[in-house]
Amino acid sequence: MAGRMRAQLQLATVVVGAGFLLSCGAGRDPWNLLIVTLDTTRADHLGCYGKSSAVTPNVDRIAEEGFLFLRCYTPVPLTTPSHSTIFTGMYPPAHGVRDNGLFVLPEHATTLAELMKEAGWATGAAVGSFPVTREFGLAQGFDYFNDHITVAEEDFRGKRQVPSRGVFFDERPASWVNDAIMPWLDEHMGGAFFAWVHYWDPHHPLVPPPPFSEIFANDLYLGEIAYADQAFGALLDRLRRSGVYERTVIVVVGDHGEGRGEHNEETHSMLVYDSTIRVPLIIRVPGMQGGRSIQQRVGTVDLLPTLAELFDLQLPADIQGRSLVEAMRDEEETPAGVPYYAETLSPRLSHGWGELRALIDGSYKYIHGPRPELYNLDDDPGELQDLLHEMPEVAESMRARLADCLAGISSDRSVEAAVTPDQDTLQRLEALGYVSAGGDQAFSVREELRDDGEAPQDRVGDNSLVSAAKQQIFRENYLAAKESALRLVELDPDNPYYQGMLATAYLGLGQAEEAARIAERAEHIVAQNEGVFMQVAVQLFNGGLRERALALALRLESASPSSYAHYIVGEMYAVLGDVERYRDQLELALAADPSYRPARLSLGILLAQRDEPEAAEAEFLRLLADWPLHVLGCTNYGIFLAHSGRLEEAAAQLERAVRLSPTYWQAQLALLAVYVDDGRTEQARSVATDIRTRCRDERVVRRADELVAML
Repeated sequence: MAGRMRAQLQLATVVVGAGFLLSCGAGRDPWNLLIVTLDTTRADHLGCYGKSSAVTPNVDRIAEEGFLFLRCYTPVPLTTPSHSTIFTGMYPPAHGVRDNGLFVLPEHATTLAELMKEAGWATGAAVGSFPVTREFGLAQGFDYFNDHITVAEEDFRGKRQVPSRGVFFDERPASWVNDAIMPWLDEHMGGAFFAWVHYWDPHHPLVPPPPFSEIFANDLYLGEIAYADQAFGALLDRLRRSGVYERTVIVVVGDHGEGRGEHNEETHSMLVYDSTIRVPLIIRVPGMQGGRSIQQRVGTVDLLPTLAELFDLQLPADIQGRSLVEAMRDEEETPAGVPYYAETLSPRLSHGWGELRALIDGSYKYIHGPRPELYNLDDDPGELQDLLHEMPEVAESMRARLADCLAGISSDRSVEAAVTPDQDTLQRLEALGYVSAGGDQAFSVREELRDDGEAPQDRVGDNSLVSAAKQQIFRENYLAAKESALRLVELDPDNPYYQGMLATAYLGLGQAEEAARIAERAEHIVAQNEGVFMQVAVQLFNGGLRERALALALRLESASPSSYAHYIVGEMYAVLGDVERYRDQLELALAADPSYRPARLSLGILLAQRDEPEAAEAEFLRLLADWPLHVLGCTNYGIFLAHSGRLEEAAAQLERAVRLSPTYWQAQLALLAVYVDDGRTEQARSVATDIRTRCRDERVVRRADELVAML
């Protein structure tokens, strides 16, 4: 059996010959490629997959024109590793990305964007959430990569105006993602382009905008999917109006599904049932007769080799997927297919429980972990009847094939993906619920079948309760959140994330004293999780308990010194008027991490305010050398240059800030002021008109009118 498994894997990686290449035919314009990844979207919740209550006309239309893959699997129910597979054609044990935030796609991995760029296509992307931002390696090969995901939470000064409350961080809705990619698309419609658009909306929190929030009041998940579909439709309309739709290959694919209460899993990441690893895959190819559903089991690992054949790209040697073009051409295709691997190591990495690895082969799915399971997917698609004890020989055979599969797809170079996340990253991940105490903080992975640790199937209810508490905090239902957090603390008293949620709930109820007592009476909890309780300190500080908050922050800084801790303590000193200590803390933050943007920016501003122009300019230049696309850096350097009388240089920096973020109104106002001071009447009036037309903040519009009146 093991030998057959290895042979099938080898066949799956054979580079197929160019048999259906319309993209490069003589006299033809080259095809474009649009890939839309639908985050957290179950295949069975789209209209084209049979969900009668779904409202997804745009995705359904692409299915009518293309090929609908009925049984497509992602190898991992997590955003970053799943996208890494989509864009490399490799399984997680090969590319090395195993969880969100704890791993970065290595530079040695060859991505689809790199292949397309090398072959002459312009490459651009806009993403909707933190786990797929450039810091995790997914920007490789993209000429344009827009991941400014906090803009919806900022005011016109670029400061966060919507408090995160320590739960859900850094995302932007689908329409904002469209706004980020549309200008780039317009610029490249005349040539050949590859565009990737990532819609995060079906992920928690479920907050679709009106009218979807009303239409789907009883099922907000379907409302989020419907909203994302509407945004997708706007994107397609732009392609049609520009005349490039008919020569564009369009791919709609999910990164993972959502538990929705099945197997006691509300969200995803903890289990590998079909509810979270079966995803939509639709491919529309110009000139290829579509409108057909394909029964054959496939995987997202197959997408890159499929597109490589369609676009005549040279495949890297380490590809592990297979081209699906033959299945698309063969109207007599059969459901038979190669085996597919799946895993989730997140229960171990984030909670210290056991891990799960699975193999889907023929009719069976075998899940290995502390409590193995075996299912017949043909007879039991809901995976409700565990056959492990009824069919021990089948289970043992599947286990042997899974072990052989794991050995065949693992790579020694995958260890390069593991990273030690900085405190800011850990804080964001904790807010998303991906990391908590008790996890394997070394983030070590052993490529073997392990059965140690607690079975994630038995502990997934904890994670679902966490999701409920986060939703309650997000919706400011702090009383319910307190009850949920108290239950979690009862389950795991030493878990700092649970304690942090309880503290947040108390803060929301106006019980700051109780929140402070949680932090103050449990030193080991505080020491294990600086991020959560530093947010408690910040909220205490903002609530007026400044001495107590500073004492807590200093304790956190001492227990776990980091750039983030130094920066927060420094900001507290700044509010208290202790400028010298503020500066000392900023310098400590930069000594710990010279690339820490908030501290570098704040130090530049402080030095400018203290009339140390040479030192201030050095900090701004260092910031922009490290982070050339940093909008706040460009803006503040521009303001510094304007105060120095260097108006032409100031205008250049502020114009760059506006190009990077057209809705960053502070940059617009600063640029308008520079134009007014420099006597550039026409440019000033143009900026003012843009502000009046697009800005909804009356303070900004009023200030723009005041500046124009000075001309």
